[in-house]
Amino acid sequence: MESDLPDDAMVTIAALISRVEALVLASMLEAGGILVHVDGAAHASVSVNSLALGGHRLWVPALQHEAASTLLIEVLGKERWAFSYGLQRAILRLVGAWAALWSAIAIMWWGLGQAPLALVLLGPLNAVTIPVNPQGRGDYYLHPKARHPAA
Repeated sequence: MESDLPDDAMVTIAALISRVEALVLASMLEAGGILVHVDGAAHASVSVNSLALGGHRLWVPALQHEAASTLLIEVLGKERWAFSYGLQRAILRLVGAWAALWSAIAIMWWGLGQAPLALVLLGPLNAVTIPVNPQGRGDYYLHPKARHPAA
């Protein structure tokens, strides 16, 4: 497929959820002498919209796709990626504290007669207003001929 592309055509090498991860990988590729474009870099990493819009895509010229893939294989290694349950617990604690705060405020207003009981019951739903960075492994579209340098 790539043999049909002109040398200056851009190909996707990665689609990442985290803006930070995308910018770090782009900097690493640029330091390796590879031209890279980060699509969606203006989207904040705490916005779920960036994920809905396809995440942050890294584009490299077709001529440099194999070199960029080899560099990514070298840096990312063969280690297995695992979900961070520590981060998940931290987010759950934050969301729980936020829900407790809004529930306490709703109970206070209900106790003062200034709010209906429905507000107290719906208070914990304010926890869904916290923007969090979704965590997950990005998709990598590496060149089929790319190999680990030691191999």
